[in-house]
Amino acid sequence: MSQLSAIQKEKFLAISGHAYSGKALKGRFSTKRPYNQDDYPYSPWLFSYIIELDTGNLICELVHRMTNNRIYGWDREGNELPETVLYKYFTPHL
Repeated sequence: MSQLSAIQKEKFLAISGHAYSGKALKGRFSTKRPYNQDDYPYSPWLFSYIIELDTGNLICELVHRMTNNRIYGWDREGNELPETVLYKYFTPHL
């Protein structure tokens, strides 16, 4: 299952500020649009994501040098994933 569901694509856009290209199961890029804010005036955030091939789960991380990272994840129906799944891929920085 390499394709994101419609709700996962909405979540991806809402966090990263960019539409999912549909080309990769994982990736990392800078975004000047965290949380899809068109008018974000500060330095870029780093957005990383992983799509689990077997489950289709989307797990992503939003990082900025001035704050703790934020880790999110959703199954194909848009339900939030438990920390045990999220933390397999990204470690919280507290």
